[in-house]
Amino acid sequence: MGIWVFSFAGKAILYALGASLAILLGARLIGRFPGWRVLPLLLATLTFVFMTQHPFPAPGTLDCPVASAAPQLRLFDFWASFARLYAQGAAPAEWLRNRTVAATVMNFLVCGVIGAVLARYTGRLALALCFGAGLTLAVELTQLTGIWGLYPCAYRHFNVDDLMLNALGVVVGFLLARGLSRPWTR
Repeated sequence: MGIWVFSFAGKAILYALGASLAILLGARLIGRFPGWRVLPLLLATLTFVFMTQHPFPAPGTLDCPVASAAPQLRLFDFWASFARLYAQGAAPAEWLRNRTVAATVMNFLVCGVIGAVLARYTGRLALALCFGAGLTLAVELTQLTGIWGLYPCAYRHFNVDDLMLNALGVVVGFLLARGLSRPWTR
């Protein structure tokens, strides 16, 4: 995944931590403080949001339309990259450096964390799935619309595979957390 992945993820986590603390402290100031117990959910969710929106293009430098931001509407399109790497007998380092693999795995894992954290707040899989699907749909639509018109065009691409894999990540994380917590709660 190269050093860029860790740098990118680290920045997203720092942004998310700052935003989470600002939200909770703001809620405390206006008398609506939900307690620190929501910090893991806020942190996981905002990390995902920051990872999917950054980096922002510099104002005035966006050359529309952005070719790399064309919507990807073919289900399982990521599979071609995985199959090509497998057919070539790619070494593990090549798999880790591939941007499609890195983005797919990171989206799935971060959404898995969101699902695991949601398992602390609800025992209902349908609620976790709705949260995950709604979150990923909001993120993808934000990408498709250039942050709802703040940019003259999309600078990141809308991807149906992300919709599917992110929601699946939330479900898998939720089920793993619920399954792992059961032996301890009996």
